Amino acid sequence: MKINKILFLLLLVFSVSLIAPRSLKAIESSGVAVADTSFFGRIRERIEYFFAFSAQSKVEVLEKQAEKRLNEAQGNAESGNDQKASSKLQNYLQTKEKQTTVLKNMNDSDKVMEKVQERTIEQQKTMETIKTVTSHSVKQEVVQVQEQVVNQVAKEVVETNGAEGKNEFFEKVEHVWAPGTGPGGSAGVVIVGGSMKFAPGTEGGGESGVVIEGGSAKFAPGTSGGGNSGADIKHVEIKGN
Repeated sequence: MKINKILFLLLLVFSVSLIAPRSLKAIESSGVAVADTSFFGRIRERIEYFFAFSAQSKVEVLEKQAEKRLNEAQGNAESGNDQKASSKLQNYLQTKEKQTTVLKNMNDSDKVMEKVQERTIEQQKTMETIKTVTSHSVKQEVVQVQEQVVNQVAKEVVETNGAEGKNEFFEKVEHVWAPGTGPGGSAGVVIVGGSMKFAPGTEGGGESGVVIEGGSAKFAPGTSGGGNSGADIKHVEIKGN
């Protein structure tokens, strides 16, 4: 029975390869490569995931599929299709959540987690680009997706590398969310109850911010004591640690 199932899937792969277009990517007018998520594209992805027998292979397949969704979202945003951009962002989030489930069941996942962290940080850069070309409502959605993905990856980092590993991961993310700074920066970032979020009112593009480090709150560099648009500490709710 198992052999028959494998033979059937191999036949299906062969059939799809004949019917579906050779290339799974289209080039938007913006020049961004966009993955094909047509019916045949989804079948190929499911087959690819099925034949990724090890947990590590499944993590890698899901990472590739997540990045396809993100590239699609960028292409849709740049062409002004906010509805499709929003849909692809949610597809990206779902794929990363599925990846997290696989990671939870892995042993000796240090190298795998290191790769997931690297790719997640690169994906933050793509989402920062999307925020510059889309509507306010989609920008808000991008922020939510960024926070959810970063924090769910951070939880798995703690399981693998402890709190120190999580702090290092957060610092790398902050360099993307707040370019050219250490923790905090011109685009404020806060740590609330161990989770990373954009400072209220900044969303990765504001001038003010407050950063919470080791349980104490302070203004992001350059925003207090005469900095541009200094954040008011009274307007930031500090929770958890």
